[in-house]
Amino acid sequence: MMIANLTSELDGQIWSIGIDRPDKRNALNGTMFDALANALRLAQGDVRVHCVLLHGTSDCFCAGHDTAAFGSLWPQMADGAVTRCINAFAEQPKPLVAAVNGAAVGFGATMLLHADWVVAGESAMFRFPFADLGIVPEAGERASGHAAPVARRHHTVGGAGDRQRACVSQRLYSRCFMEVDPSCVESISSTPTRSRIPSARRWRMTRAAA
Repeated sequence: MMIANLTSELDGQIWSIGIDRPDKRNALNGTMFDALANALRLAQGDVRVHCVLLHGTSDCFCAGHDTAAFGSLWPQMADGAVTRCINAFAEQPKPLVAAVNGAAVGFGATMLLHADWVVAGESAMFRFPFADLGIVPEAGERASGHAAPVARRHHTVGGAGDRQRACVSQRLYSRCFMEVDPSCVESISSTPTRSRIPSARRWRMTRAAA
């Protein structure tokens, strides 16, 4: 199904979420933040879902905030769409696999810090523009301390040598994410339930519940 330029479907045990707004490089506006939060929550509460796959289109992952929507989104309320989306990522108990082609910028890059496995295609590029914009990182900068130095400064990551700093688990020299990710996702979704949640994520979930 598609809601607000966001697709979501259950394929076996895999809940696939696609950001599909190619005319705006998959930039997120208020309704899309809300739809993404809802899609992540649906996966969280569905016992049939063993793994979540997040992807953009074939030439772009996500350009972050739609700058035209900044005025209506910020300052963000405690129950605002962006806040709800960030919390949905942080509180997602199911393993999250992200397939990245093209640009992942701003929120599109920091949301990946919540993923348990990030597969980057040949064209993948990660950009953290926060310092130049005079703002602090949002989506996942505090959720993954090892990536925080990259997220805090203006930085563009594109080469294979930078992939660890960009939280990339695997780089594939392929132009199409769907050629690769199903095997990775199937492998994760077929493992025992407890082992599907990495220890770092279990720690964050336990701390949040305390």
